[in-house]
Amino acid sequence: MLRKIRSIGLILALLSTTAFAEEMKPKAPIVVNGDKVEYFHAEKKVIGTGNISIDYEDVKLTCKKVTVYLDTREAIAEGDVKITQKDTYLTGDRINYNFDKKTGRAIDAYVNYVPFYGRSQDVQKVSEKQTNIERGYITTCDLDKPHYRVQAKQVRIYADDKVIAKHILLFVGSVPIMYLPYYVQPLKDRSSGITTMTGHDSDWGYYALNSLKFDYSEIFKGRWRLDYRTKNGLAFGVDDSYTLPGLGNGAVRFYYTHENDVFSYEPVTRTENKYRLQVRHKWQINDDTLATLELNKVRDDNFVKYYFEREWDEQGQPDNYLSIITSKQDYTTTFLTRVRLDKYYDVVQRLPEYNIDIPQYNIKYNGNSSPLYYSMQSSAVYLQKTFRNDSSIGGPIQKDLDVMRVDTYNRLNYPVKLFKALSVTPYAAMRQTYYSRNALGRTNIVRGVFSAGVENSIKFYKIYDINTNMFGLDINRLRHIVTPIANYYYTHQPTVSKDNLMQFDEIDAITEQNGIYLSVENKLQTKRNGTSVDLVDFIISTDYQFKLKQDVFPTFKDSDYKTRKFKYVDMQLELTPYPWIYSLAKMRINTKKELPESASIDFVGGKEVDRSLAFGYRWERSFDPAIVADPDTHGNIVNYLTTDLIYKINEFWKARIYYRANLNKGYLDEQEYTIYRDLHCWILEFTYDIRPYQNNKSITDQIFWIALRLKAFPDQPLGLRRSYSRSRAGQPGDPEFREKDSVGLSI
Repeated sequence: MLRKIRSIGLILALLSTTAFAEEMKPKAPIVVNGDKVEYFHAEKKVIGTGNISIDYEDVKLTCKKVTVYLDTREAIAEGDVKITQKDTYLTGDRINYNFDKKTGRAIDAYVNYVPFYGRSQDVQKVSEKQTNIERGYITTCDLDKPHYRVQAKQVRIYADDKVIAKHILLFVGSVPIMYLPYYVQPLKDRSSGITTMTGHDSDWGYYALNSLKFDYSEIFKGRWRLDYRTKNGLAFGVDDSYTLPGLGNGAVRFYYTHENDVFSYEPVTRTENKYRLQVRHKWQINDDTLATLELNKVRDDNFVKYYFEREWDEQGQPDNYLSIITSKQDYTTTFLTRVRLDKYYDVVQRLPEYNIDIPQYNIKYNGNSSPLYYSMQSSAVYLQKTFRNDSSIGGPIQKDLDVMRVDTYNRLNYPVKLFKALSVTPYAAMRQTYYSRNALGRTNIVRGVFSAGVENSIKFYKIYDINTNMFGLDINRLRHIVTPIANYYYTHQPTVSKDNLMQFDEIDAITEQNGIYLSVENKLQTKRNGTSVDLVDFIISTDYQFKLKQDVFPTFKDSDYKTRKFKYVDMQLELTPYPWIYSLAKMRINTKKELPESASIDFVGGKEVDRSLAFGYRWERSFDPAIVADPDTHGNIVNYLTTDLIYKINEFWKARIYYRANLNKGYLDEQEYTIYRDLHCWILEFTYDIRPYQNNKSITDQIFWIALRLKAFPDQPLGLRRSYSRSRAGQPGDPEFREKDSVGLSI
């Protein structure tokens, strides 16, 4: 019997009692709302027309007409159909959809999986996480006629994972510009899939740097690289990241070039075939043990610095080691092997080294805990210090140093709490070190070092019942915390002087000490939304030496040793009055000269990312005539000021101004002006850079470059550009490694 129901909504308990009994858990009901909803009992189906809306778990379906089959829980929707699930949606003229399996098929459909949009005559949702597009396109532009699109024979979209396309043509507007047989774009990776960077560099000449992302499997995914430089010729490489089930994950990078005859960097004598190979691997063997491996092999000492300047600036000399760390509840052991693979660097090899560390072990008495604690660090290592022996640099080759060393450090401490606030921890320690030989050629040396001290700290606080929003500070009571620290330390003169030992690390450099470290921290806190927030944090500290020997500071007069015993005074002030303002100021006073040795201040402010101001000031003085503080002016004072202003004019335009001034010179060291234009799915960037003087020469460099980036994938892969990240405010980079001019396009 047909029953017509004319109502705004009908909630259908569409499964019979028998059907419910067959299931372990009852299925959620399908809620159908519409202008007209009819239920056909015999056919077990529902037909709805007019402004249809169906909600099922996290799925919402809207359309003009729908037929729902109750047995299979399938729906046939027609007319402006839209299926929404979380942040994704599927639209089309006609869609068949299964509510249980969350699968379906759409005709003449449009699909959105953030940040991708796709269109095709045939779209299939084969699972909750996978959607297939046949002979359609994908893009990050949401317009009906997108600015660009990737036309593909087959596209697979895996939600929250990746997009795979086969046999694709890249269109800009209606013009095809590139063909690729296979393309993968991970959705969690913000870097572009295809990148091209072109420009001019004084060292490279004109260049074009190209990369293509690949994601063939968990073992083979990364980037292909193909570059050309007029002064250096062709270069190619691959960056691969991998995961080995049960054996950890890592990365392999290889880059090779056969250089031309024109070079612009030292040394002069070199081979034309150059390369770098880098392997990094990490393996969590079990819950307690972690293994880490890093290998770096280069042909030519300046290869990384010349071709991957940003990486060199951040990491410096490459390292080669194998580390296996086992962490137990009561101790930690470390097996370390460090080797030299290239002749270009000075390296302290550890062949191998074994360490055991017992951090704090409570000594028990009659089975009960006592206030006495024991800690221990022991190591055994064969050390070999190898020196650079590249014949191209000339001069004599220094002979390698090697020694077998066994070291153990044992400490007892007795922490106590006095007056509920004062923490006092006296300690005594003994270090014994065996050397197979010393710097004078004597063998089987044992050095003993006794040390002792006491660590003291106390915390005072007072709460002020102040509640105000004056100037928007949002103060909800104030807590003032004062934490004084006074740590006395004493190290007896070692039984073997450091001057008689070959120097490999800090263990060999131990010498007599007798002093006290003093520090006072003042902190103001309030609560915002139930969370404690630091408004002001001021720390002043110093190190007081009870005894100084004349050879410790050979550049000072004798009177200094008798009257000046403070090594330095450090001050640090951190201010965060608002969530959008942060400032940090530091200063160190040289007590021997009674003058500041260094000072810096950094300020960052802005309620919005696109409207912010940052500036920094750095000042540093070298009191040693042999040390040049500023390599740019070859003076003993560093004096830099930097500013960085970003201002969003409107929804389409944004501007940025950056200044860096060397105040020792009295002029701007660099000026950079950038204008950004929002092109819907692209960001167009115009940059003009002026550097008046380079390397102490009166030469003005004027640089202009253009960058075009996808808004959905704005990041460039590390190492693509020659330049390194811009120096932070108050911390100018080494002038030798300044940013290079370039123009670029990222797709």
